[in-house]
Amino acid sequence: MKSTRFSWLAGTAALALGAAFSAPAAFAVEGGTGAYFLGSRDTLAGVVPPPGNYVSSDFIYFEGSVENVSIGGLAVGSAKVRTNLFKFSYTHVFDASLWGGTPAINLNIPYANADIDLTTPAVAGSLQDERTAMGDISVTGMVGWHDGMRHWNTGATVYAPVGQYDPATINPATRQADVLSIGKNVWAIQPFIAGTYLNTENGRELSGAASLLFSEPNDATDYHSAPQFALELAALQHLPSGLALGASGYAYHQIGDDGGVGAERIRQALGASSLRAQVYGIGPIVTYSGEFSGQKATMEFHYTHEFDAKRRFESDVYWMNVGFVF
Repeated sequence: MKSTRFSWLAGTAALALGAAFSAPAAFAVEGGTGAYFLGSRDTLAGVVPPPGNYVSSDFIYFEGSVENVSIGGLAVGSAKVRTNLFKFSYTHVFDASLWGGTPAINLNIPYANADIDLTTPAVAGSLQDERTAMGDISVTGMVGWHDGMRHWNTGATVYAPVGQYDPATINPATRQADVLSIGKNVWAIQPFIAGTYLNTENGRELSGAASLLFSEPNDATDYHSAPQFALELAALQHLPSGLALGASGYAYHQIGDDGGVGAERIRQALGASSLRAQVYGIGPIVTYSGEFSGQKATMEFHYTHEFDAKRRFESDVYWMNVGFVF
C-alpha cells in the first residue's frame, strides 16, 4: 500500500514539476508581472520523480488590476487585465546520478490571449488593447535528493526573450493604443531551492520553495527591473483514492528599486517615490492521480486570490494542469 501510494505521488510530483517552471503572459515588474508565474511551485515542489518523460498542459485564467506602473515604457495610472494562458511543458528525468542526486531538465512554451483597459497621464480617458501571441520560453535544469520522507531539489530557470514584444505606443488623436506584450524582451535567470516533507503512511505533505529572479535591462525602454524574491508554500492531505486536498500560497517582494532612465522617467510621470513591487496570494488546491485509458495521469486545480499588491497586478487566478507519465 505504501509503495503504491508513493509511486502515484512521485508521478504527481513529476507533473507538478512541469507546472513549476512556467512563463506567464508578460505585462511586466516593468509592466506589473515578472517572468515567473507565482504559485507554480506548490504540491510536491521538492520531489524529483523517477527517471522518465513527463508532459503536461496548463490552462490558466487570471484577471487583475494594478496602479502606477510602467507597461512597455508607458506610464500607466491604472489598468485592468484579463488573460487566458496555455502552456505546454516537457520534463525529462535522467537515469543518472549527479552530486549524489537525480538530474532533470524542463522546457516550457506558453501561449496567451490578453486584453487590457488602462489610463495614462499621456491621454485623457481610458484606452483598450488586446493581444494573442507566444510568450517567452523557459528552460530549467535541476538536481533532486531524497532522504526517507524528506525531498529537496535546487537548480535554475533561464527565460529566453522569444515571445512577442513591442514598446507601448498610443495615438491621442485616434485613441488607438498598442501597449500589450506577451514577451518580456529580457533574458532572466531564476535560481531556486525547494523542499517537501511527504509522510507516505498518513499522506500528509508540506512543501515550500524559495527563488530569486534576476533580469537584464530592457534595451527597448531602458528599464531595469530589480531582483524579485518569491516564497511559495503548500500543505495537502493525500488520500488512498489518489485525491489530495489542501491550500497553497506565496509572498513576493522586489529586493531594491527598479533602475535605468526608463524607470526614472516613469517615477517622474507618476509622481512615485518608488517602483518596488510586492504581492501575496492564497487559495485552495485539489489534485488527483490515477489512470486514464490505461495511462498514468494527474490533474490539478487551484485558485489563488492575491492581496496587498503594490506596483504589480493583484489578480484572481484559476489554474488547471493535466499531465501524463511516459
